[in-house]
Amino acid sequence: MAEEKRELFSKINTALQKALKDRDALRLGVLRMVKSKILYVNARGELEDAEIIKIITKYSKELKESIEEFIKVGRTADAETVKKELAIVSEYLPKELSPDEIKSLVQTVIQELGASTLKEMGNVMKAVMAKQPGIDGKLVNQFVRELLK
Repeated sequence: MAEEKRELFSKINTALQKALKDRDALRLGVLRMVKSKILYVNARGELEDAEIIKIITKYSKELKESIEEFIKVGRTADAETVKKELAIVSEYLPKELSPDEIKSLVQTVIQELGASTLKEMGNVMKAVMAKQPGIDGKLVNQFVRELLK
C-alpha cells in the first residue's frame, strides 16, 4: 500500500532529478515548487495520490489566475512563462473531464447513493470528489443542484 500511495510523488522526484541532470531550469523550478507544496502538507511526502492531485490542482489554479493577472496588466512575457509552468504542472494531473462526462459521473453517483433531494447534496459532492480527484468543484456543484431539483 505504501508504494501505491507514493506513486505520483516518486514520479515527481524522478522528473526532478532528470531536470537537474538536463539543466532544465524552468522544469526544475516548477517541480521543486510542486514538491515543496506536497512536503508542506506532509513532511515525508507520504500522501495518497488523490491528496497530491488536490495539491497540484490548487497550484494549477493559482497559475491560471497569475496568467490572467499578467495579461490584464500587459505583462505578456511573464504570462507566457507562467503558461509554460502550467503546462509542466498539468503533466501530473489526470485528464480533465468534459462537462458531459462530469454530468454523467454526477448522475451515476446520485443513482448509487439513491439521492433525491438537495438535502443530500453534500453526500453526493463528497462521493463525486472522491471518485475523481482534481475535478472542477464548481461544475460538480452546478450539476448536482441541477439534477437534484
